[in-house]
Amino acid sequence: MHSTRVVAVLTLVVGLAHCFSWDIVVGGQKQLHFYYNGTLTHTEEIASATEITSVTYDPVHYRVLFTDVNYPNMTIFSFDLSTAKIQVLLTTETDSFYVRVVYDPVTQLLVWKARFNIYTFLLNPASSDKAVDGNLLVTMDNHCRDIAVDSCGGYIYWITDYKIERARLDGSEREVIVDSTVYFRFSLAIDQQTQRLYWIDYVTRNGPLSIESANLNGKNRTTLYIVRKTSYASSLAVSKDFIYWQIETEVGTWQLPKNSSEHDARKLYSISSLRDKFYQLVATNYTIQEQIQGIQSCEALQGLMPNNSKPENTVSICQNYCLDGDCSVSTGGQPTCSCTAGHSGQRCEVNACHKHCLHNGVCSLNEEKEPVCQCTADYYGQRCEISICKGYCLQGNCSLGTDAQPKCSCETCYTGKRCEVNACHQYCLHNGVCTLNDVTEPVCQCTAGYYGQRCETSTCKEYCLQGNCSLSAEGQPKCSCETGYSGARCEVNACHEHCLNNGICLNK
Repeated sequence: MHSTRVVAVLTLVVGLAHCFSWDIVVGGQKQLHFYYNGTLTHTEEIASATEITSVTYDPVHYRVLFTDVNYPNMTIFSFDLSTAKIQVLLTTETDSFYVRVVYDPVTQLLVWKARFNIYTFLLNPASSDKAVDGNLLVTMDNHCRDIAVDSCGGYIYWITDYKIERARLDGSEREVIVDSTVYFRFSLAIDQQTQRLYWIDYVTRNGPLSIESANLNGKNRTTLYIVRKTSYASSLAVSKDFIYWQIETEVGTWQLPKNSSEHDARKLYSISSLRDKFYQLVATNYTIQEQIQGIQSCEALQGLMPNNSKPENTVSICQNYCLDGDCSVSTGGQPTCSCTAGHSGQRCEVNACHKHCLHNGVCSLNEEKEPVCQCTADYYGQRCEISICKGYCLQGNCSLGTDAQPKCSCETCYTGKRCEVNACHQYCLHNGVCTLNDVTEPVCQCTAGYYGQRCETSTCKEYCLQGNCSLSAEGQPKCSCETGYSGARCEVNACHEHCLNNGICLNK
């Protein structure tokens, strides 16, 4: 489905980047609109685009990343603010119009969602036009509404209709952090400065919506703003001072002071090309310096601070290149990774334990640095792939008891710990039907003409006194009497008291 392929670089030089100021970029159908203090300062035409569905900003490399969906294909572009060049980063197949992309500058991972799946794409800083295969990171039961990256903590967050979950950037340590009943949830943003999570709740189908916030672990949740008028909101984004979102029924972008006790939002501007509530079309100019100011614990982003004002000096060739290993520069000037045990790949991005153990098995590396699994009580096998119920019940359904041991619910006529005993086998004779009673004892329902515990006795037995008995089609006994006898059971002797005065009667 998602087969990534290399796409030629599309370059369009439109002028110098720093000839305009901006604090927010809003995506149109085929444009990027840059605003400063609510005033349009620049519009970038994307001639090759069909429908822009997502916009995000990379403050390390000074570029706006955006997705364009020309179903069934999806393309991720970058617009470089220092060179004013538009470049294709990735083209891949997709099963959804509503694609969302975010970027983690620390690991240099593109992360995008489409319907029920989240994928990753590794950008190579030494060769930006070299495509690397995308990987399926997470699959979920409900539609993924939006995603966000916590670069300081190394987490990917996602939101479905009812839950907010997170996992490490390799898909491990998956957990639900917000799970409460609403009509559905939409849009997600992370603020590294406040270490807070922001999202939109639709509490009821036709009721108001609310802007919600919580710590990055889902705790200390609070409602920041309630939109009283029934509408659809999306494109939640955070800057140094403000929270932004779009409202479909009043086409435009709204702004709320992030650190103000006043919950008054103001509408900034209207964009006539904004049409669909499920697109994520707002991104902010939130610099690395602003995000980590006063935060000593975020070493990951501190390492990305520019040495001077020139974008090309922002990241060294080795900085953050090897995800789990040591980096060195080859004689050709290319970064090379020496991976730690249990990791492989060009950038040590492949964890040997990633998704190796199934069904919640715990993975570790043995002395040969190979992944081994410690399975839960109800699974076994090299990868915990085999249920202990597999093949256990021979004639019945298996489930786990409170002691985590397999327990069988046997089919009719079967009993025993594994339903291995057919109590009815050849028990009922003469085509009798066998079933088990409440104490798993066989009981027979006899066919017409037979009776007894096992249907062993024919109703013909001793029925005909002087003749042969047979069963009718209805199972009723019928006699064929010997000569001189008659009656239903051949009970009448024709010679009985027929000859008088001691005469001898002969039946002929």
